[in-house]
Amino acid sequence: MLLPLKYPTCTRMFRRRDQLPLIDRLRDLVWPRIGWGRTVTYYWHRLQRIPGTPESVAAGFGCGMAASMSPAVGTHVIVGMLLAYAVRGSLLASVIGTLVVNPWTAPPVWFSTYYTGAFILGWDEYGHAGVSDFLNMFVGLSKAVVHLDLQLFLTSVIPIFWPMLVGALPVAIVVGFATYLIMVPILRKLHERRLASRNRRLSRTGERA
Repeated sequence: MLLPLKYPTCTRMFRRRDQLPLIDRLRDLVWPRIGWGRTVTYYWHRLQRIPGTPESVAAGFGCGMAASMSPAVGTHVIVGMLLAYAVRGSLLASVIGTLVVNPWTAPPVWFSTYYTGAFILGWDEYGHAGVSDFLNMFVGLSKAVVHLDLQLFLTSVIPIFWPMLVGALPVAIVVGFATYLIMVPILRKLHERRLASRNRRLSRTGERA
């Protein structure tokens, strides 16, 4: 009889033994010390080893990707986990899904959500926005939240934030479903390979015994 493998909890899995200083953690968001290639490989291997069916892992990962389309930075993990819980997806996979959007991949998300929202709300009213507008919006959002400045929020944040929030919903739906449909066959194939490899090892062990 095969015993189930023990997996760490969601928080323990991503927790370092020795916590890095804040400045180092912020720097790793922009450029990880191990490099982007190794970082992507690391999380890809983590994703493959998450317990659950390929469907549940793919659903959780898709929920994390969908949640990261929101301009409400800082809520992606919570929203992704709530969505994954609602569809019975993997909570851990949803956390990994939110990590796909980082300072390097965020600009395409900003543009896609803003222009989708501007199209829905009325192109003539919201017009065009550039990278500087998005950066100013996020800076203004941080200041407005910290200082509870409603006037700053209404004047500097809402003109960009509102179209992004409206556009995030359809973009998130498309990204979430597309991610799920792409990931399910990939994870199925990987799970089949791991199961076949495990059975081969067990059979060799049985022959030696």
